[in-house]
Amino acid sequence: MRIKKWILLCSLFIIPWIVTGENASWAAYPERAIDIIVPFGAGGGSDTAARAVVEGMKPQLKHGVVITNMPGGGATKGMLHVTRQPADGYTILAVTTSHLIDAVKPKTRAHILRDFDPLCRIQWDTSGIIVSGESKFKTLADLIGYGKKNPRKLKFAGTSPGGWSEIQTVAFFQRVGVKVTFVPFDSGAEIKAALLGGHIHGAVEELAETLPLIQAGKLKVLCVIMDRRHPSLPDVPSTVELKIDYSQGLMRAWAVRKGTPADRHKFLHDVIKKALENPTYVKYIKDNHLDVRPGYLGPEETRKYWEEQIQLFTGVLKELGYVK
Repeated sequence: MRIKKWILLCSLFIIPWIVTGENASWAAYPERAIDIIVPFGAGGGSDTAARAVVEGMKPQLKHGVVITNMPGGGATKGMLHVTRQPADGYTILAVTTSHLIDAVKPKTRAHILRDFDPLCRIQWDTSGIIVSGESKFKTLADLIGYGKKNPRKLKFAGTSPGGWSEIQTVAFFQRVGVKVTFVPFDSGAEIKAALLGGHIHGAVEELAETLPLIQAGKLKVLCVIMDRRHPSLPDVPSTVELKIDYSQGLMRAWAVRKGTPADRHKFLHDVIKKALENPTYVKYIKDNHLDVRPGYLGPEETRKYWEEQIQLFTGVLKELGYVK
């Protein structure tokens, strides 16, 4: 009889602990706001993209979601911050191509493949080969022909030496057999001024940022770097159409620290994917011409994409002498 009473008393303590203890706290996730770390300043492309996604996340999260801008270190300050947070699904990193480029560097303190698990890719932007509206180059063939006859005489502008802008420029011209000179500028505004002033031959730029000048006839696109024609530029051929095996674009994705429990990882993925269907986000990508080709990739596809991009960037940066 005493043994039965002892068992009964134990059950009164143990069963509530099982129900209200650690297992229940996991089931209740999230119990507080999710923090999105945007490793760039407010108002930039990554920031506005994150805020558009968050509008679709808010109705799904009882405790809300917070965006924290953490610029610095070429997007690595925010990445390092996330690696120092618990792998509990409460901190998300807004990933850009900059993080994939940083992964090529041998002394990087945080590595996007080693330290993070992707939730999904959300955007895949489109670049174009852009020249002045008054340029002597009327077609891409004209430009390539000149470049092959005059190695390194073609001057193409961009920002961030050793970053996405230079990699995209050099990688494209490698595919068409042209050695180009990359001319760095501090901002996109300076690049446009140099193009319009005839101080450089061209630039490889994201179309969303240049379409107004293109549509006004001040700039001209010789081709778009994608698998088909851009709907806003129906008369401009694509690289694939021109038999150029190159269609890379700037990407944005979201990730969590490696080791985040699988159920929380799945929960966040599902919330984000649903948010991409929200009218606010749909309007955002349409207004910014980011709906031209599908941006979304699932977790496994995103990791494979990252691996391929890092391999590409490694080859280009080695040739440029940025890494051994």
